[in-house]
Amino acid sequence: MIKQELGPKEGKLKKGLIVLAIVIASALLIILLEEKTDFKHTKKLTFVIAFACIAVWLYQPNKKEKA
Repeated sequence: MIKQELGPKEGKLKKGLIVLAIVIASALLIILLEEKTDFKHTKKLTFVIAFACIAVWLYQPNKKEKA
């Protein structure tokens, strides 16, 4: 199995996996900060994470035309 076969190059699946990775990583980071430093997150932090996920989902890069 080569690196190119591991993930999709485009489409909704790729965007979905990126959004899922953002959500999981941010949740783990928030839990780690709460446990180690008594950090209390606010609703603003949750909105930042949600906006990042929406931005990834709506991002439309320019399609390269093959000649």
